[in-house]
Amino acid sequence: MFKSILVPIDIAHESSWRFAVPEAVELARASGGRLMIVTIVRELSALFESAHLAFQLERMVSDARARLRTIIASIETAGVPLSQDVKFGSIGPEILRAAAEQAADLIVMESHRPEMLDYVIGPNAAHVARHAICSVLVLRKAAAPD
Repeated sequence: MFKSILVPIDIAHESSWRFAVPEAVELARASGGRLMIVTIVRELSALFESAHLAFQLERMVSDARARLRTIIASIETAGVPLSQDVKFGSIGPEILRAAAEQAADLIVMESHRPEMLDYVIGPNAAHVARHAICSVLVLRKAAAPD
C-alpha cells in the first residue's frame, strides 16, 4: 500500500502531531512502510526573531531538531522504520520538497480546527493537497460533542 509516508508537524503545536503521527505509524505498520517526520523552520519566524546571521539560523534549526527528537521519543513507533528532518523555508513548498526527496507516496497531516468563519482546510494543508504528486490525507480530530 504505502511504502513511504511523510508527516509534517509543527513542533510548537501539539495539535499538529498528536493525532496525525500515531495514525501515520499505524498506516506504515499495516503496509510495511517507512515514516519520515519533518518540521519546517519558517523563514518568517527567522525574520521576526532577527535571525539574519548564519549561526542564528543554525541555532534555530538545531533547537527544532532537538524538539523534534523529544516529540518522536514520546510516540510509540516500534516496528516502523522512522527518520526525521528539519527544513528551512516556506511551509507548503518545503513539505512538497521533503515528499519529493523521500519519494513519499502519502503525506499525512493535520489541519487546524475549523472556526466559525473557516469552512475549508488550513492554508498549508490546502497548498499541499493541491500541489502534491502523491496522495494526501488531511486529518481533523473530531471535536467532542457539547
